[in-house]
Amino acid sequence: MKTSVIKFFTGRTFFAFLGILFVTSFAACKKSDNNSPATPSGKSAKFTFTVSGITNSDYVSFVAAGSTGTLNSNTAWKVNGVTRSNEEAISFGNNDFANGTATYVIETATPLLAMSIGIQCLATSTHSYTISYKAEVNGEVKQNEQNVTVSNTQDYTRNFSY
Repeated sequence: MKTSVIKFFTGRTFFAFLGILFVTSFAACKKSDNNSPATPSGKSAKFTFTVSGITNSDYVSFVAAGSTGTLNSNTAWKVNGVTRSNEEAISFGNNDFANGTATYVIETATPLLAMSIGIQCLATSTHSYTISYKAEVNGEVKQNEQNVTVSNTQDYTRNFSY
């Protein structure tokens, strides 16, 4: 009996036995019925940014960036109701507020998994101006800072992630 068992576990028979064992062990594992990965849902957002009383010597920077979570995303934002094609980030600077008062409403064009807003406002030593910033994410107000004075002693520098 010992020799027949030893003969069984040598040569081709042993490797065939291992192959059958390998195949049946993986066949017993149940696969998921859903072969597609779970797609996380994105967020919709609306950002309103107003600058009043800026001069050419003041400094304003507003940047919105977002990600849909896909490599081929090409449109993330609408500005004042107009879709900006092929832009995953929007930025405004001094020239966009040159007329003294300007308001921009930036909205998501598609749901985004992550959003980042950067704002920096600086004033000259002899001048001040005001800014307002409101952030709404999925219909909920996250920030609402109205008529904030920017002066040479009080800048407004903020970074938000949603």
